[in-house]
Amino acid sequence: MLRLSQKIALVTIVFLFMVVGMGCGKKGPPLAPLALTPPPPVHFTSRLTADRVMLQWKIDSEFQKKNKGKDMGVEIYRARRVLSMDACKGCPLPFEKRADLSAGTLKYGEILEKGFRYSYRLRTRLGINIFSEYSEIVAFDFE
Repeated sequence: MLRLSQKIALVTIVFLFMVVGMGCGKKGPPLAPLALTPPPPVHFTSRLTADRVMLQWKIDSEFQKKNKGKDMGVEIYRARRVLSMDACKGCPLPFEKRADLSAGTLKYGEILEKGFRYSYRLRTRLGINIFSEYSEIVAFDFE
């Protein structure tokens, strides 16, 4: 028979092996909580007038219903290049953020300056840091 001190020592050793054994195993890097990425705006079009462009788009209605009451919006980005400059094949366009509108706003207009090639793209925003992919690019020359 084991004495009381031997029993306590045995139980302690078994307990320590269990605790140490549970701490072993493959661990990965911490992951951010999963968030649903919003769909990008669709049916993105532009209409030119004498000195102005009017942009229009649609946002997925199912996404709007699921996120009703949350901070949602659409960000508008624009790149422009002087028409007299040769386009650099394969070079990225230098887009700049022009506006951050509420998700209920489906139009945006701005005055244009002649002699530039304008390119616009949009993305949907949910909260302050969850963004969709960019929409297709709408581009035109304004002479």
